[in-house]
Amino acid sequence: MNKPLAIGLIILFILAIAGSAIWLAVRPSEEAPAAEETGILRRFPLNLFGLGGEEEPAGTRPTETEGLSEKPILTMLSPGPITGFTPTQRGVRFLEKQTGHVSEIGSQGENIEVVSNTTIPRTFEIIWSPDASKSIIRYLEGEIARTISAEFVASSTKASVLPANIVSAVYSPDSKRIVYIVPSGDGGRTIAADPDNSKQNEINVLPFGGFKILWPEKNSVYYQSRPSRLAPGFLFRQNVQSGVLEKTLGDLNGLEALFSADGTKIIYSVSEEIGEAPSLYVYDLKTKESSSLQTKGLTEKCAFAKAKSDVVYCAVDSSPGTGVYPDEWLQGTARTRDSLWEINFKTGSKKSLNAERTFDVSQIEISQDDGFLYFLNRADESLWSLKIR
Repeated sequence: MNKPLAIGLIILFILAIAGSAIWLAVRPSEEAPAAEETGILRRFPLNLFGLGGEEEPAGTRPTETEGLSEKPILTMLSPGPITGFTPTQRGVRFLEKQTGHVSEIGSQGENIEVVSNTTIPRTFEIIWSPDASKSIIRYLEGEIARTISAEFVASSTKASVLPANIVSAVYSPDSKRIVYIVPSGDGGRTIAADPDNSKQNEINVLPFGGFKILWPEKNSVYYQSRPSRLAPGFLFRQNVQSGVLEKTLGDLNGLEALFSADGTKIIYSVSEEIGEAPSLYVYDLKTKESSSLQTKGLTEKCAFAKAKSDVVYCAVDSSPGTGVYPDEWLQGTARTRDSLWEINFKTGSKKSLNAERTFDVSQIEISQDDGFLYFLNRADESLWSLKIR
């Protein structure tokens, strides 16, 4: 073979290899099935926390849930222990259990700020005013329980002493007054006062003890008996102006009640069968009609939506065991493995908000725009948010 021919063949060979490489680089790639790609993208945030599940087949998502975020994001806002929290315009405000310090944090853990660095050790209960500017705090001093009314001013807490033996307390809807119950004989006295405990007046004397007081709307306070599967429960309404007391719900074992923000509806749970979790209902105070949520659970693990009038969010035990409810859960002898659900009590539709990660939820609240759920995990008293829109 002469030299020019050899050189020509070598050049031709090199060009062939280069052409093949260029073709491989620019040719269209084989498309993966769209459902698989979508599934990976949609499950990614949840899988960071072990929440991933099987992708739903196309077209099976309920129409009622179109507003839900395609990427629910779970965030631990504080490892705790946290005594309690309340939603704010910016996120959530919470009380640290051991120090009594109050902080505020964004809905996804951003921009934490100190609201009060006043130390109040060993707190065990907090009742927030609706505007989150004040609270009633209970704490231990040695073995003695103390109660104060706190106002958060300039990174500190301005405190007023309240009776140590308060059974239950609540703020008015405008945050300007408080009402609390103190024991009196076999029953209790209901006292209304300013948050600093001035301008007191007695509004009721109860013949029985153990009531929880609720103040959902301006002219009505409610008294809920202590919930137990072993005894009938009652919910009474008192007109603040006239003083008239009337029964709203009653003769329901294990009764627990929670009001909507506008005070027109009530979520309540009833222990209907021994050994089973209570059944959940919604009661309309205007029509005086109840609707079953077709769900077993505890009222304390539910919250009304703010932007949707027919929606509630509940933490529901994914594997309920037998027991005496709500007694054993309230006493701390029973645990739950809760998953979060959106329930429309008008249409009956239900939507799971997370698939596999479970908690024992002890408090749950919704943000003003229904975009986030906030809750405490009772197992370690940590504070969490779940972005749902």
